[in-house]
Amino acid sequence: MANDIQRFDKAFQQMDRAYEKYAKSFNMTYSSLALFQLIWENQPCTQKRLCDITMLPKQTVNTIVMSFVRQGYIEMVEQSEDRRHKSMFLSKAGNQFAQKILPKIKEAENISIEQFTENEKNKFFTLLEKFANAFSDKLNK
Repeated sequence: MANDIQRFDKAFQQMDRAYEKYAKSFNMTYSSLALFQLIWENQPCTQKRLCDITMLPKQTVNTIVMSFVRQGYIEMVEQSEDRRHKSMFLSKAGNQFAQKILPKIKEAENISIEQFTENEKNKFFTLLEKFANAFSDKLNK
């Protein structure tokens, strides 16, 4: 059993290191890359939504978002229904930056998955979902 956990940890750490290394190549952290990708995929998006998706603290999300605003990657617009909340959109510069860095991530993920046969993909996702459900249930009981 310990060997299984070590294999699991090693595989996920390898993936985390790959994302972190890629992020650093653009002077970003793993967290800022993840948030940037989420903003790109969920426009318009609020900081609360990012917190809900990532479970990162509000302060962490705000610090990263404000760095994107300072870099000119994000535009924030007050929501008409609640002026306390702002919707975020990628600016023209943000979209250009996203097109420079994010497609490579999706391509790497897709190519990695496409190496499997359809049967292997079905098994992989079924087992991964089974693991995620069991893990969530056991950890949060």
